[in-house]
Amino acid sequence: MKAPKKNNRKKAQWLLPALMVVVPPVLSAEPATSNVSERAKAADVMIVKAEHREANANLAGAGMVTDDVEIGPLGKRSRLDTPYSTTTVTEAMIANQQAKNVNDLLKYSASSQMQARGGIDVGRPQSRGMQGDVLANSRLDGLNIISTTAFPVEMLERLDVINSLTGALYGPASPSGQFNFTQKRPTAQTLNRFTVGYSGKGAAMGHADLGGHLGDENQFGYRVNLLHDEGEGSISNSTLRRQLASVAFDWNISPDTVLEMNASEYRFRKMGYAGGFSYGPTIQLPSAPDVTKQGYGQSFAGLDLVTKTASTRLKHYFNNNWYASGGVGYQTTDRGMRSLSNAIQKDGTVTSKLTQPYSAGRFKVLSNTLQLNGHIDTAGPSHDVVFSTTGYQWTNYAALGNPKPYTLGSSAFDAPRPYADPSDGRFYVGSGRYKSSRTSQQAITAGDTITFNDRWSAMGVVSQSWITFRTFGSGGDVQRDTGTSPTLSLMYKPLPNVMTYVAYADSFEQGDTAPVNQLNPVVNEGQALKPYRSTQYEAGVKSQWDGLNLNAAIFRLERPFAYVASDNVFREQGNQVNTGLELMADGEVLSGLHLYGSMTLLDPKLKDTALAATRDKRVVGVPKFQANLLTEYSHPSAPNLVYMANLHYTGKRAANDTNTTWADSFVTLDLGTRYGFKLYDKPAALRVSLNNVTNERYWASIFPGKTDGSDSAASAFAGEPREIRASLTVDW
Repeated sequence: MKAPKKNNRKKAQWLLPALMVVVPPVLSAEPATSNVSERAKAADVMIVKAEHREANANLAGAGMVTDDVEIGPLGKRSRLDTPYSTTTVTEAMIANQQAKNVNDLLKYSASSQMQARGGIDVGRPQSRGMQGDVLANSRLDGLNIISTTAFPVEMLERLDVINSLTGALYGPASPSGQFNFTQKRPTAQTLNRFTVGYSGKGAAMGHADLGGHLGDENQFGYRVNLLHDEGEGSISNSTLRRQLASVAFDWNISPDTVLEMNASEYRFRKMGYAGGFSYGPTIQLPSAPDVTKQGYGQSFAGLDLVTKTASTRLKHYFNNNWYASGGVGYQTTDRGMRSLSNAIQKDGTVTSKLTQPYSAGRFKVLSNTLQLNGHIDTAGPSHDVVFSTTGYQWTNYAALGNPKPYTLGSSAFDAPRPYADPSDGRFYVGSGRYKSSRTSQQAITAGDTITFNDRWSAMGVVSQSWITFRTFGSGGDVQRDTGTSPTLSLMYKPLPNVMTYVAYADSFEQGDTAPVNQLNPVVNEGQALKPYRSTQYEAGVKSQWDGLNLNAAIFRLERPFAYVASDNVFREQGNQVNTGLELMADGEVLSGLHLYGSMTLLDPKLKDTALAATRDKRVVGVPKFQANLLTEYSHPSAPNLVYMANLHYTGKRAANDTNTTWADSFVTLDLGTRYGFKLYDKPAALRVSLNNVTNERYWASIFPGKTDGSDSAASAFAGEPREIRASLTVDW
């Protein structure tokens, strides 16, 4: 049985790049014009930002092509003229693919992954094989948010992923890209959209999306999203409950000024799903299990998450050339994790343990942003300048008491056992928490995009940042760091619809603290290291051909790390080096046939590690090759009937630092259809999809305990089984 499966995987491995490369760009077609700049659209954006564009949202290819991208303090820029490798998932794609979480969105970008620390729903998004940060690499409407909690994608207008170092734009961050979420804004026309849905083995969903304007001059805009999704998930005896209430309110104070106010609360509870699998450095990782079997998850183990977010932003257009914006955001996240861990033993058995938390951990984030953007015409070159500052204060609250661990028992890996709840039945042991640490950082950014002529342009951005890390309690300490992060790009257009670029980026992040080891004392224990500095070199080409976008980029990305060497001194002395190639295509390739695809070839290596056995070895959990191809088709005679297929391939991944055990490659196929029609003369859409049609068993995420090649234990989380999703949407 296994042999044919491997052959199919090899075929799929070559099918995806073939489909990506053999795209028929008609070179004789009229070049597509790039999207106009933010400054030229200022007068159109003053009163109403969000247009009611949903009229064609049910047609094939809806939302799969975007001409612009959100680049933080640089604002919304033409995708063709931006010297970054980016991907965008739009509101129409989220609705048509019936996405329920961030991981559902990341699969459409071959350079992105979810590192599932604690589970897919509380993982860290990452790009180009670099581990992401809890906070610094994710933003909602330009303000920092916690990435390691469940996020309601139903409230999103779009997700823009920047596959690059972004320290020059945002300040200190991991070199794992930037994930920019944009909340839905008020609509120009009244929107009363209601959706009912079904998924898994019995989860029912209701979603209301309401938008419009009020007032004598329509100066007050609103967008409300209400969601309740509850029932048995894709695994028997599991429970999934998602509840969302979000509101976006716009007050158009004048034709040039708008005040945005946003608030949301998201409650997420997920019980009975398969827990994580842990294994030591010398243990072989088995093939992924059938997670639908009872015993890999326990009905009394899972997640209880509550996230509350509020923000406000004031925008003002001085004229068509100058624009200012400032905002403040506040978020609290309570993360209750009644964790189930399955430890793989040398004899192939699995020991299952339950950890009952004392109370939910809490994160509080206060973030800010302020920017001024302008356009300056001179006798020679023109300048698009930006001056901005952005930062956050992140406070961590830990439980007052200790969690209670329970050993449930042991079983064969492929014959799991359901257990009785050994605890008192409560989710938490007790209640209460204390302030344990606070991280504050602020960056000041200045940048200029210089357009010399129709062919040549350059961009330079630099930020100066300050970081303060404080721990509380009897052994409280304060660490302070500062640093500069620049980026430089040179762009050349051989044709109006083709742009080539070369770019350099340098970014820093907070350094580690030397550990305390009583058995083998560290010479500089407790010492805070200087900030880590990552670098990246990139070259790329972007093109637009009559509605078809074709992009390619090559890059070399380097991130340092520290460890205790033979002299017992903890210092920076190793590097992770990722070299890669990205190819992307989206648009209409034939009449009625639309695609949204990408592929990434990556060589992620650990260099100069403390152990000879881990030097020059592949990074755990990062595939050498990954690709995704989403296609939609409708026949001209029936444009409202759309067929969808999504093919995803992830190559084999190292499962430990010594590369002596590997996770198999896998292929998943999603199939679906949707039909747009009138229900009582109201626009409606029926969507049905079957995800993971072949019920492929695979490891969705694998990651090491440490990223320094110290041959630590690793963890793995299995992917979702076959699942049906269906929904009916009506605009009343």
